[in-house]
Amino acid sequence: MDYLEKFEKLGVKIPSILLPKTGTDYSKYAVLACDQYAAQPDYWERVKNYVGEAPSTLHMTLPEAWLLSGDRDYEKRAKAMEKYLSEGTLEEIGEGFIFTERDTPDGTRFGLVAAFDLEKYDYSPGTDSLIKVTERTDITRVAPRVEIRKKAPLELPHVLMLIVDKRDKFMSMLKKECSSLPKIYDFDLMEGGGHIRGTKIVAEEVYQKIADILTELFTENGGTFSFAIGDGNHSVATAKCYWEEIKKNLSPEEQKNHPARFCLAEIINLYDPAMPYECMNRLLSGVSDPEKALSEMGLDLLNLPSLQELQPILDRWLEGHPEAFIEYVHDADTCEKLGKEPGCIAFCYREFDRDSVFDVIKNNTVFVRKSFAMGHPFEKRYYLEGRKIR
Repeated sequence: MDYLEKFEKLGVKIPSILLPKTGTDYSKYAVLACDQYAAQPDYWERVKNYVGEAPSTLHMTLPEAWLLSGDRDYEKRAKAMEKYLSEGTLEEIGEGFIFTERDTPDGTRFGLVAAFDLEKYDYSPGTDSLIKVTERTDITRVAPRVEIRKKAPLELPHVLMLIVDKRDKFMSMLKKECSSLPKIYDFDLMEGGGHIRGTKIVAEEVYQKIADILTELFTENGGTFSFAIGDGNHSVATAKCYWEEIKKNLSPEEQKNHPARFCLAEIINLYDPAMPYECMNRLLSGVSDPEKALSEMGLDLLNLPSLQELQPILDRWLEGHPEAFIEYVHDADTCEKLGKEPGCIAFCYREFDRDSVFDVIKNNTVFVRKSFAMGHPFEKRYYLEGRKIR
């Protein structure tokens, strides 16, 4: 079986990538995923001041910190995308995968940017899809994102797709194949995000090796899933909802290769030692009487239940207290500090077993939303590669 057949069976497609034109300051162009530092708007103010008017993904995305403060100007972001495309700020570099090497304080981690078939994915828990979710999808967060995607001519992903590869066959092969190839980018990421290098892969013999190893891993892991979404679940759910909406007006032939049928993401290994896993912490804000609130929920901060038990308790309490809201904070120390602010309560967890991710995937179940974080906030994926979706 050739690589194209194997890719189709696994839900993989070789993407056509957009990157900034030569001469662009990549350190200002690449910006951290918009869902990070939502409770720390000062981070995004520093980014805004650093970027200025330079070409940047900051102008095409909307940080949640700004969304929470009332910024709803989605049209502005879509217009920035159109401008970058029409003026040639973003250029097609042609079809090919991109092998990434990201240096962080936890080491160098490796990834492969590819496109994924949304027909092979379903965000509903328990469905028998090849591309699995690991966390429960909050559908209320998807609808407004679909409206944004309708206006956007391209996507800028921060999604991480997991493979289960304890022997590190996949990335080891890519490191070897890409060691002598030229880099298409090589720069420092802003705000302590580390250093990133990218290598474009276009050789058919490497495509075949990629397809062969991914197929081997698929078989070794029980033949029930090809990938699992480790980060960016709601982004993929948004792409899926948008695709389901527009495909109704397409013929079967038009559906086969329509750009909106696919989403761009980066494959990483669940067992990459340079990718730490942490429990996501909860921060309640706008709480008039924290002690009373804890009593109503029956919770003791020194003896918390499991995260899977805690989330439903918080959800029920929040339903009766619309003045309060919940935020998800990656770093336990940061969450604990924020929890000392007036009207706040922090629920902190400090250990996470990555084997539990494989167990959830294997058993076709899901964690509660925002159960775990892959890497510290500054280690999350930065917006960099783009792809046209219409």
